[in-house]
Amino acid sequence: MGFILKGNLSGEICKDCKEPLFGSIVRFYRVTNLDIDVVTQVTANPKDTLQILGEKQIKAKSKLLLAEAKIDEKGNYETELKGEYAEYDGLIMIDIVTKRVYNQKSKERDPIQFTLTTLQPRWRQTELGIVFYWKYCITSRFWCRIRELFDAWVICGVLLDCKNNNIPIPGFKVIAMDDDWIHDDELGSGITNINGHFRIDYSSKDFKQTFLSPLLNIETPFPPFNSGPDVYFKLEYNGSAIEFEKPSDKRNNVGPCLCVRLCLEDIKIPDSTIPASFTNFGLLRKIKIQDEIDSTNGKTLREGFNAYAFYRTINLIGTITKTLNGNPMEYMFEYQEVGAPNNIPTPGGWLPVTPSMVPPTTIGNHITLTGGPAQVLKTPYITNGVAPNINFNGNWIPVPQEGNFEPHQDAEILKLNTVALTNLVSLDMAALPLDIGTATVSVARPHITNRYFAIRMKQRELNNVATEVIVGTSKPIAIFNVEYNNVNKHGNWAPKIVQNQLASVSVNIDEIVSATTGCNKITNALHVKYHARNENLSSISLSIAGPKKLGQDFGFPDISLMPAPETFGSTQLINLPESTPINLFDVNDLLPCAYTVHLTTKVNLTTGDGEPGPIQDFISFCKVKV
Repeated sequence: MGFILKGNLSGEICKDCKEPLFGSIVRFYRVTNLDIDVVTQVTANPKDTLQILGEKQIKAKSKLLLAEAKIDEKGNYETELKGEYAEYDGLIMIDIVTKRVYNQKSKERDPIQFTLTTLQPRWRQTELGIVFYWKYCITSRFWCRIRELFDAWVICGVLLDCKNNNIPIPGFKVIAMDDDWIHDDELGSGITNINGHFRIDYSSKDFKQTFLSPLLNIETPFPPFNSGPDVYFKLEYNGSAIEFEKPSDKRNNVGPCLCVRLCLEDIKIPDSTIPASFTNFGLLRKIKIQDEIDSTNGKTLREGFNAYAFYRTINLIGTITKTLNGNPMEYMFEYQEVGAPNNIPTPGGWLPVTPSMVPPTTIGNHITLTGGPAQVLKTPYITNGVAPNINFNGNWIPVPQEGNFEPHQDAEILKLNTVALTNLVSLDMAALPLDIGTATVSVARPHITNRYFAIRMKQRELNNVATEVIVGTSKPIAIFNVEYNNVNKHGNWAPKIVQNQLASVSVNIDEIVSATTGCNKITNALHVKYHARNENLSSISLSIAGPKKLGQDFGFPDISLMPAPETFGSTQLINLPESTPINLFDVNDLLPCAYTVHLTTKVNLTTGDGEPGPIQDFISFCKVKV
């Protein structure tokens, strides 16, 4: 049975920031001469015996190597001493061979070997064998020197709410900056954990650049460029900048290991440098208000998402700022209906979007430090057009001026209920099921077309008419707000009337109709009648569910859309895949069983954030033997 050496080795950066010696090898050497220096080393603290070895020293002791072990990602190691040591049972010299250090960003370099200490192991008999466990953390004074040799610079710190008992602040992005003569360099960033701790790793190339960089991307060999960086910090929360340190707060010429304690007492959000603007429809789709609207039809123009009209409530996306020209800012939206999508709005034809047209809209957030377990609180600020919570200035929306207010950037800045522009048109589709498959457009059920509206955004200083400026105008967009009532479902088989449909979708079968019911059985013929109506039909298809004989494959032919607003007709089963000419399926070959025919319709309507699902109808029948 051998002697087992195991333990854990780490390096200290700060008292509360340590790292495993992952990527290193620990070597154990036999000690042959008990001279006074060796005895002194045995009794000394390792921090006083650390030394980096040269090639000759490493070569000279190679014959004395007893064992070595790789150090894993947690700093643990384990190896077994065999052979001569089992007889010798003497002192052990411990060296570390470092090939790279933890989180190293720089290029590889030659390994470094250094001696930690000399030990007289205190062995213990265990079930695993004779074991000596040794755990050690290299002091920051020495370990940071090793890191510097590998050009591995690091910042360890903690972010605290110093106004509320030094409570840790989690979830903040801490950005380390190097104050430079011409351009400040970002060294790196880290996110504070639940204890407020963060870590930033970087290398000298992140700060040791000449004033000619990047044209001449070399390090400057003379002072002050060959010193450490001058570090100050920026903060962000969920992508929003938080007022914090300035370049004048820098820490001059820091070393390879920097330990910091950062204090934040209040949340103050600097005003955005991005100008206020109206840019897109829909937070999810982000449809550009100019480039992705088709001037020929007012519908969306994007690969994979083409020819959609808008309906119901749409999100107007853009950026708002707290101030304009250094004064509080407010903004509003206006609309104008035009006769055709390629018409140009007239200068005097714009109407204001009034509070009654605006559902509750989140236009930003207030961010506060709570001093409690939920240290950071993000409270949405909702502008509401519903009394008594109207926070409009006439038709203008004042932007909150509190220091902790975070205005939306490239996000929702207004919801617009387009029904308030077009009204909701209801069409009564009442008819007999036998009429399914025929045209429905009539005086009572007219052809309702898309309407076209341009939308624009204006901003100004609060109550200052002279500063009004337009900050985004859309092309006219197609809007369709129609619902269909008294729509037939399930034909004559199980007649049902439904209301408030986005599209009128109905299916029937001629052969099932009897004098009193829709329960006739299918024998040798099957004529399916279908109808779908909406100005923006996308597709219409029929399918059948039921048993098939071995080798059978049947279905319905593709249905081509007719001119808006409806597609209708009658069709029969065919053999699949389709052949030319189309081979009609012999209904006599259906197994005697129950079958269901499904009619599925899709419409190209969007809110900019979502689209309606398929609109369906179905009908069942029984096939009997002839």
